Amino acid sequence: MFPPFLNRYLIHFLSSFLFLFSLTCLAGPDSVLAVPFIDKETEISMGQKADPQVIAQYGLYQDKELQLYVNQLGQNLVSNMSNPEFSRYFFKVVDSSQVNAFALPGGYIYVTRGLLAMVNSEAELVGVLGHEIAHVTQHHGAKQIIRQIGAQILSIGGAIASPKNAGEWLMISTQLFNTINLGYGRDAELESDAHGLMIAQKSGYDPNAMVEFLSNLRQQEILTGQVYHSFQATHPDTKERIIRADTLSDSINKRHGGVLKKNREGYLQKIKGMEYGGRVHKSDRRDYDQEYIDIYKVKPGDTFRSIATGQLGDEKKIGISLF
Repeated sequence: MFPPFLNRYLIHFLSSFLFLFSLTCLAGPDSVLAVPFIDKETEISMGQKADPQVIAQYGLYQDKELQLYVNQLGQNLVSNMSNPEFSRYFFKVVDSSQVNAFALPGGYIYVTRGLLAMVNSEAELVGVLGHEIAHVTQHHGAKQIIRQIGAQILSIGGAIASPKNAGEWLMISTQLFNTINLGYGRDAELESDAHGLMIAQKSGYDPNAMVEFLSNLRQQEILTGQVYHSFQATHPDTKERIIRADTLSDSINKRHGGVLKKNREGYLQKIKGMEYGGRVHKSDRRDYDQEYIDIYKVKPGDTFRSIATGQLGDEKKIGISLF
C-alpha cells in the first residue's frame, strides 16, 4: 500500500516518467486498463526514489537483528517463487507504532514495528509479507497509476512534462495519490491475499496462519474501532478476507499436504525487547512512556495483577496482550 504521506512526495519524481505515460495512453482507453504500461525499470526507479522518503517519514527501527530477520524471511519467500518479477527485493522495518505494511513498485516492502507487535508467529508475518510481495509482482501500483491518470493525461498530452504545466500536474498528482491512498481496490486486495497464501505455502509455512492474523485484526477493529490500512476505504472488509483466506488456505493445505511450520516460539523471542507503542512517525513529538515487549508464559493461577506485580513490581506498569 501507499501510505498517506506519499501523495506529497511522489509528485516530485513522477513527472520524470510522465512522457512515458502519455505515450502509452495514446494506445487508447482499453489498452490503458490492460496494464501494466509502466516498464519494470521505471517501477524500480519509482521505488528507489520513494524509499528515502519513506525512511525520512518513519525512520528505520534501530534493531539490526530484527531488520536482518525480517529481510531474511522476505528474501526466502522471494527465492522460492517461480517468477518474482524483479531481481531484487528490499524488506524493512519502520519505526512506527501504527499497525501497517505496504509496498512500493519495484520491490520495496515495509512493515511497522506496530504490526510486528500484533503478529503472533513467524507464519503470520510471512503471510503479511507474501501479501505485500503480491502487490509488487502483480504490478498493482503501476496499474493504479495508469488507471487513474490515463484519461487526464490525454487531455493535456505530452506537454504536461513541461515546467509550464507544473501547477496543473501538481493538481492532477494530488488527486491521483489521494485516490491511491484509498487502496488498490477490493479485487487487488483479495488477489494479493490469495497470492500471499500460496507464497507462504511454497516456503513451507502454514497459510492458515494468515487467517489467524486477520482474525486478530478483526478483534482489534471491534475493540478499538481502528482498521488495518484505515485510510483505505476500498479495502475489502476484514471479515470477508477471513472467510476467503480460510477457504483458500484449507484448499492449499489439502492439495499440497506436508508438515507446515508456524514457528510461534521462535518469533516471540525475536520481538522480545522491541519497543511498544509510541510515535507513529518522525514528526510525532509527543512524549511517550518507554514501553517494551516482554514474553511471559502464563502459569496456573496467574492473574493480570499477579503477573504485573511479579514481573515489574507494580500492577500499573504493565499492558498485557494475549498471544
